[in-house]
Amino acid sequence: MLVARRKGEKLIALLLVGLLALNYPILALFSKAVIWMGIPALYLYLFAFWALFIALACAVMEARGTQGPSDKAGSPERRT
Repeated sequence: MLVARRKGEKLIALLLVGLLALNYPILALFSKAVIWMGIPALYLYLFAFWALFIALACAVMEARGTQGPSDKAGSPERRT
């Protein structure tokens, strides 16, 4: 139960960081006529942040909590 709550808190924090990063003041920093490796800075920022956001969301969702005694009892492993 605690692991699920922590995942939810991490996802909410990630959402808030995403909202701040894709808001006007930050986007205005990259809205210049700067081209890096042939890609406008704003496009590069948007796609890089989007990829990082998805990777972090996957990492949060796939993270496994530590197994407590109640988790081990229900494991399908056979004991011999």
